[in-house]
Amino acid sequence: MRQRKFGRRKGALAVLAAVAVGASLIVASGSAGAGQAAPAAAPKAFTALGSNGQPLAKEVNSPTKVLGVKTAADGTKTTTVKIGPISLAPMPEDGDDHEHPGTAGDVGTMHGPDDPMGHHGAMTRSLAIMLPPCNNCYIRGIKPDMKFPDGSNANYDSDVMLHHTVFFDRSRSDVTCPGGWPGMAGRRIFASGNERTGGTLPEGYGVKLGFLPLTYMMIELMSMSHQQKDVIITVDLETVPDNTPGMKEATPVWLDADNCGLSEHAVPEGPSTTTWDWKSTIKGTFVGAGGHQHDGGESITLSNATTNQQICTSTAGYDNDPSYLGHIDTMSKCLGENLGRVEKGETLHLDSIYHTHMADDHAMSIMVAFVDEKA
Repeated sequence: MRQRKFGRRKGALAVLAAVAVGASLIVASGSAGAGQAAPAAAPKAFTALGSNGQPLAKEVNSPTKVLGVKTAADGTKTTTVKIGPISLAPMPEDGDDHEHPGTAGDVGTMHGPDDPMGHHGAMTRSLAIMLPPCNNCYIRGIKPDMKFPDGSNANYDSDVMLHHTVFFDRSRSDVTCPGGWPGMAGRRIFASGNERTGGTLPEGYGVKLGFLPLTYMMIELMSMSHQQKDVIITVDLETVPDNTPGMKEATPVWLDADNCGLSEHAVPEGPSTTTWDWKSTIKGTFVGAGGHQHDGGESITLSNATTNQQICTSTAGYDNDPSYLGHIDTMSKCLGENLGRVEKGETLHLDSIYHTHMADDHAMSIMVAFVDEKA
């Protein structure tokens, strides 16, 4: 098995920094209120490339609307937010429809279809400025999804995919990259790819939103169709007030093989392991963690290299949902009151295992962990 040590990659940071600054300017100028929609900009012409190397259409903003709020008997609120409709840029007739070369030799069991995720389609990026679901509160869970305007499921079997969603709180600095582009974009608090992993933190834990949180989403969508299609992103956010008895803050810690970059790295054909280390600036106990990989990913493991303690292994799943057409459709999560511990100055380590049909320059290896800093 080939092993790669992946450090921070320079370049292209200005692109995301500009996006982050734009987001903060949009926030400063105001956003849509509950039940109201902000105007959407139509996709621009193909002037740049997306993270898959294919044509990119950029949107400045997407309309956001609160669809409803459900309150449980214990005071927990679930707010459903709708983003869109977002008009996806169609794949041009002369787009990348070529076949990839076959695998050279026997490399054993491989994950995902021969045509890997995210390499044949037109990319549309969008910023969605969201009024926070609450202030002085805790977010206990987040669940993203994507559908067509008629409510039907939008996925590979209908020639679209939810490439990535990243949730930010601009009012707080990022833990692992306070000086890079996240330093301007704000704290990365949650992310998902097309597997649409959602979940709720263990009982008694949540991500804290303060008096004036500045929340927004960065969304990357892909269409493999030559016809224009509109999609809607929905997000369910489960929240409780900050005075809820027994609640504790869980700090989101973004761990990434290309941290402070575009979260992309190269993997070769066949088996490989990508590793990455971060010297912790915080101390506390891990209460949750979940990974993100692309097609060909097998698992990503977080451990404390200083103490040799394994904290979480997030495993990729395939062939669980026919609408994914064999592409990656799940990433497992780790939840518990004490998954492991880290002290300031100790080294947190990622091992990301891929076993792919073909070399990929745009793989991702991310783990978002949640730490109780007071435990």
